[in-house]
Amino acid sequence: MTTATTKQFWEKHAAKYQTAFEKLPELADYVHRAEKRHLFRVLKPHGRVLDLGCGTGRWAFEFATHCDYVLGVDFAEGMIRRAQEEARRRQMRNIEFRVESVESFRSDDTFDIIILSGVLVYFPDDALAAVLQNVAAMLKPGGVVVSRETVGIHRRIEVQSEFHEKVEDAYSAIYRLPEEYETHFRAAGLELWYHEDFTPLNFPMILYRRLVPARWKQAWLVRKSLQFGLWIQYLFDPLLLRWKWLYRPIQNRFWQIKSMLFLYRKPGEG
Repeated sequence: MTTATTKQFWEKHAAKYQTAFEKLPELADYVHRAEKRHLFRVLKPHGRVLDLGCGTGRWAFEFATHCDYVLGVDFAEGMIRRAQEEARRRQMRNIEFRVESVESFRSDDTFDIIILSGVLVYFPDDALAAVLQNVAAMLKPGGVVVSRETVGIHRRIEVQSEFHEKVEDAYSAIYRLPEEYETHFRAAGLELWYHEDFTPLNFPMILYRRLVPARWKQAWLVRKSLQFGLWIQYLFDPLLLRWKWLYRPIQNRFWQIKSMLFLYRKPGEG
């Protein structure tokens, strides 16, 4: 997927985009709450934050409630427009959004935390190396890069303009292996210090999507059952991540990709 094609894709989906393309509010809310709890358990938000490829500002707003200043950057004007409207609605004065691509953005200022959430899958290896070199240059010594990416479980997977049911559109991405990302970040001078599945396998979501007939998916009882199941899932997520043997065999048998959280540090003292 070229930069122009990627931009067209996100402009097309800007108006209706929800968390991780989850159309059901129950699923979108679960994903956001579970990922936020996980991230803020291992990383204390602080200082100045740069969110590259910020989309509608999902992470930018979360960090802005704890940090001195947050700058969100995205090349999709529709995404930035939604983020700016939300910032005005919340009357937040320590957050700013700009229309610019991840590749071209440069800043003389440095940041304590730089976020790359679901961004790197769209870059081929040579462009990824250039992006990470720029990220490292904008990061303070001792600063942290938060990378949330979908990775291949068994092998690197390259998708070229394939229709994705969840997205309801043609989609292109590179799902690298986790060790590939570690190699790229290390080449940019950044050290891996934390990596883990962002959330464990979501059993209620799987049951809802794969077992519930389409004519029943919007039924009140089914939706209430989904809400209850997601509440149970959220409650047990920390234990599942600790006791991976409870879900990893299923994940590794039936799934090809998963979402992971990586944290990288720039050597030195901030």
